[in-house]
Parts: sequence; C-alpha cells; structure tokens
Amino acid sequence: MRLILLLPIFLFAACADAPDEPTPDGPIEGIIAPSDPDYATAQIAEVDGSGISGTVNFTSLGDGAVEIRYNLEGFTSEGLHGFHVHQTGDCGPDSTGTPAGAAGGHFNPLSSPHGAPDSTKTHRHAGDLGNIEPEATGRAIGTRVDSLLTFDGPTSFIGKAVIVHGGADDMVSQPSGDAGPRIGCGVIRVAEETTEAGRGA
Repeated sequence: MRLILLLPIFLFAACADAPDEPTPDGPIEGIIAPSDPDYATAQIAEVDGSGISGTVNFTSLGDGAVEIRYNLEGFTSEGLHGFHVHQTGDCGPDSTGTPAGAAGGHFNPLSSPHGAPDSTKTHRHAGDLGNIEPEATGRAIGTRVDSLLTFDGPTSFIGKAVIVHGGADDMVSQPSGDAGPRIGCGVIRVAEETTEAGRGA
C-alpha cells in the first residue's frame, strides 16, 4: 500500500528533472506562417485592337489603404486616359456589341456620384481612379494609394474589371466622366503566390 502511494511522487520528480525539449529556431512543421499582405493583380489586354497590355497590381498596406501599381504599354497617343474599376469581371462585349461593355459601369457600391479619386466616398465611385498618362514611348507606369477600395466587404474590388479608356476622365460628367471608348481591360484576381520582383511597376 505504501509503495502505491509513493509512486506518483517519484514520477513527478522524474518529470521535473527531465531537460526541456529544444525549441526549433525555424518555423514548426505543420504551422502556417503569417501570410504576405493581401495582393491581387489584373492582366490588362487590348480591347478592339487597341494594342494596350500590361498589369495592374493591388497591395494592401494594412492601414485601410490599397497601393495600386500599373505598368501598361501600347498607347498610340499621349494625354490622359480614364482609369477605373468597373462593376463586373467580364471583358467581353455587352448585348449591344460595345467592346468590353460586359464590364458594366463604374464599381459604385455606395451609390455615389462620379468624381475624382481624392474626393470623399460620398462624392466618388469606389472605382474612380482618375487618369493615367503615358509617356511618348507609349508606356504608362505609376503608383497611387486609394483609401476607399478594399480587399473584402462592400467595397471589395476582387473579381471586378479594370478598364483603361481612350480619352480623359473629366471627373465631373455623370455618370462616368466622359472618358471615351474602352481600350484595355483585365479582371482583378487574388494572387496566391507572388514575389517582390513580380510586384514592381
């Protein structure tokens, strides 16, 4: 009887004297490490033989803002070109045959009037990104930060289309700034695996 009572004491002492297991320096197998910041991309293709192509990349900055980097080429004229997120991820023609018309109007989940990208959310569409301006070489490269578009929720741009227009967005005319025909289009998709090299403009 005394032996049975003493056995737990000996077992406790043995466990207390056992050395701690070494802790691995690297990530533990089976544990998912924190992922990279949210990242999405749209591959822009020409519309109606315009020759426009390139990429538009979206990266979450982690503070409610999204960085937008574009690298586009094939412009045949200088000057401003409207640059918007549209409501449907479809770059085909609409029922009337309008090139890229299936993308619909500007992405506008808050039912606001059209405006400039630096306007308040009640005075711009979520998809209003203003204009881009190509160089004489026919290439447009740039970066901007937007505080209305998001990766999730009602203002999520995932699955929507990026449209490049043939003319300038005047940021006043309703409902879309009178930016002219659609000359480039791409659907925004989440990029599961990216590298820093692939994120540059």
